[in-house]
Amino acid sequence: MGTFRITVEIGDPHGQRFEPVEMLVDTGATFTKAPRELLESLGVPVESTYIAELADGSRIERTRGRTMIRLQGKEYPTPITFGEAGELSLLGAMALEDAMLAVDPHARRLMPVNALEMVEWPGWSQPDEFNDAARLT
Repeated sequence: MGTFRITVEIGDPHGQRFEPVEMLVDTGATFTKAPRELLESLGVPVESTYIAELADGSRIERTRGRTMIRLQGKEYPTPITFGEAGELSLLGAMALEDAMLAVDPHARRLMPVNALEMVEWPGWSQPDEFNDAARLT
């Protein structure tokens, strides 16, 4: 599978000002990541910290906030990680799913997809594991 980069516009939390950022499309990354300096200049507040597992299995503490991104001409709110100096900017899976975009690795592009949902139909019954999980909570 090939990797590719695209330009994503990162905005302030209110969607008033945007700055272009070249990002690696990374479906293995949960969150989108942009340079801390940029996010701070756009007024994106840190909302929380979390532990991220890296490809080599090591774990690091990260900070994240929530802001607007513009992707293929449309704006979306998304969680965003504050990247450190020298790190790649990443377009992660949550932003792609929110934008209903999938990766075409051969053409190296993003393409629109339909939303999926589980629907009941005549004769359908909820699997027991769902009922068991509900009883445990």
